[in-house]
Amino acid sequence: MADLDVFGWQADESGCGYYRIQLPMQGLAELGHTVHHGLRMPQSVRDNPNTVIVGQRVCNPGPSTMWQTLAAHGRKLIYEIDDDLWNIDASSPAAHSFFARPEIRANLQRNIEVAAAVTVTTEPLADIVRQWNPNVHIVPNAVPDWLIDHQPQQRDDGTLTIGWGGSATHNMDFDQVGDQLRQFLKRNQDTELHVIGNDYASWMRVPRQQARFTPWVPSVDEFLRTIDYHVGIAPLRPHVFNQSKSALKAIEAGALGIPIVASAVRPYEDYVQDGLTGYLVRRDHEWGASLRALAADPDMRIEMGMSGRTQARQHTISRRAPLWEKAILG
Repeated sequence: MADLDVFGWQADESGCGYYRIQLPMQGLAELGHTVHHGLRMPQSVRDNPNTVIVGQRVCNPGPSTMWQTLAAHGRKLIYEIDDDLWNIDASSPAAHSFFARPEIRANLQRNIEVAAAVTVTTEPLADIVRQWNPNVHIVPNAVPDWLIDHQPQQRDDGTLTIGWGGSATHNMDFDQVGDQLRQFLKRNQDTELHVIGNDYASWMRVPRQQARFTPWVPSVDEFLRTIDYHVGIAPLRPHVFNQSKSALKAIEAGALGIPIVASAVRPYEDYVQDGLTGYLVRRDHEWGASLRALAADPDMRIEMGMSGRTQARQHTISRRAPLWEKAILG
């Protein structure tokens, strides 16, 4: 197999850029390919006809013009997208208004159409994208291999830490769980909620003495090392946008040996093994019941965490890199 020369064109430096460009490039490098990535495309990449370009949700006017020009010159372009950008909820106003703009939607469609292939995270997202390009490769999200062996620095003073980390785009999801979490924390004073990235603890009016907030950290690797929960939570509203999301939060928690309590919505229904690696919540009262069960039984938390770690071993970047390689070669 010929070595590839691949440039990953990131849309951002947040989790999306890490999980869908930086980490895949690392995986391809481990397979012996030449890779580089960045927010800006160097002239050397534009001038080299042998470099394959993986472009992350290219849709702004300037980058779209460049993408179309490269396609017209016969360059091999792989379009990468990991969210249903056509169905963003209004509770994320900035993203909703941006991706609702007609010119942005037109750019998304045109840029997908001229790509040699498209990579996505899930089958529901593939179904959406196939209307513009039939050559869609489902490459699920993966975690770095080192995470499987990392031991989170959990509290050992008798306080149970429930945790979540992410961006400020989950208002509709925390609407699903806010009341139940407040009630659980109120009734269990030896518990705390640790949120990383966006302060949903304050947003949900969690008692200050039972809330801990860590602002965004400089890198995803550092974010993963900041996770110190005994139990992870993954609320998700049954919304059309969320049907195309992946189970990444459950994979991260499992890789760290942390059981997860997650909404029984498609991404988690397809991944979480209910009662084995965590709990799936179908009715509101099950949030409290699941958290109480895990709080009361440290041995069960350890056992579920071990099962979650075994499952997550199948979802590391070394396991996923061949899928990226196939998508780019195909």
